[in-house]
Amino acid sequence: MKKKSPMKRIYDTKAFWIVISLLASISIWIYITDIDKETWKTTFYGVRVELEGDDILRDSKGLVITDLDTNTVTVELEGPRRIVGSLSSADLTAKVDVSKLSQSAYTSQPYYVSLPDGIDKSGIKVIRQSPGTVNFMVSRLSTKTVQVRGGFEGSLSPNRTAETPVFEPSTITVVGPESYIKNVDYAWVTFGKDVKVEKSYSVDTGFSLMDAQGEPCSMENISVSTDTVKATLPILEIKEVKLGIDVVEGSGATSANTKIKVEPETIMLAGDSAILSGMNKIILGTIDLSDFSSTYTETYTIPLDNELRNLTGITEAKVTIEVVGLETRNFKVKNISCIHTPDGATVDILSESLDVTIRGTAEQLDNVKPENIRAVVDLTDFKESIGAYMPEAKIYVDGVTGVGAVGENKVSIEIRKA
Repeated sequence: MKKKSPMKRIYDTKAFWIVISLLASISIWIYITDIDKETWKTTFYGVRVELEGDDILRDSKGLVITDLDTNTVTVELEGPRRIVGSLSSADLTAKVDVSKLSQSAYTSQPYYVSLPDGIDKSGIKVIRQSPGTVNFMVSRLSTKTVQVRGGFEGSLSPNRTAETPVFEPSTITVVGPESYIKNVDYAWVTFGKDVKVEKSYSVDTGFSLMDAQGEPCSMENISVSTDTVKATLPILEIKEVKLGIDVVEGSGATSANTKIKVEPETIMLAGDSAILSGMNKIILGTIDLSDFSSTYTETYTIPLDNELRNLTGITEAKVTIEVVGLETRNFKVKNISCIHTPDGATVDILSESLDVTIRGTAEQLDNVKPENIRAVVDLTDFKESIGAYMPEAKIYVDGVTGVGAVGENKVSIEIRKA
């Protein structure tokens, strides 16, 4: 049997490896301890600048920071290699305390380097900062309210018209440094690009702040009361509607022998489709053909619903009526009577005769005699009346059809208590 060498027997023992492990641990501990004691310098570029206390400055003093001259700085740190060597620029922050500033001014302020939480900061020191300070403007916070304006960029369907766009809210509150918002004049909205509409159109959209010359303003350091507005384009239907007049036929005049002319004949209206759909004619008024002999001319105001828009712009229409194919003759009527005399009263007819104009064809008028005509006064509405009155008399032509009196025919009477 082959015998092991003395060294081989030592290598195979457990005690040997325990000693070896102990010596290795001691060596590693000594190495790490040496590293911890080693001083290390590192330069960190692009360290982010952060304002501290700017919310206090804004809320309690009405001041804001603008025009920061740099957003990053360069910092050189010295400290234990194990700690400093493990840091990066993203782990550091250059903090500027602005909470104690109290007035508007361009200022230069120092900053301190903030290290991550959880590391031992006692052996670390800043040996260089570039730049040494941060420059910025302390500005007074200001508020301004501006009008919302805008335009529709789409197209309209046929027979449609659009009113002025409506925006909700109609104003925007702008908050920021006075020097930044002084040129803001209004908020401009564009909406509906490439959209074709036939009814009212609404959309929520953003806006741009503009100066008085129509140039966009920077939104830097500016806050607004809302980021979007509701833009609405009211759409109305367009329709051409005829103008007309109603007539009451009488005294021989009918629609067959009457010429009616309305100027203008039509007007263009815009409004809700529900209103315009059933509107084919606007009646200006009613004319009794017995009120005139041969021609009639009058100007009427065009009546419109408040919800309709008169696109033509004409607010009055001239109506001309001509009775054709008829003649008039004057007669002196002496047959005057009253009906429905008030109870307990007597009526004296003071008019001995009445001049009456009768209208009809020539052949019809040839058959009319003064004795065929009578004037009758209806006193139904004079039940409690006492005194002198001039009521309208109704004219009857007995024995001849198709003729009638025109104009006013008033009779003078006196009602007395019996």
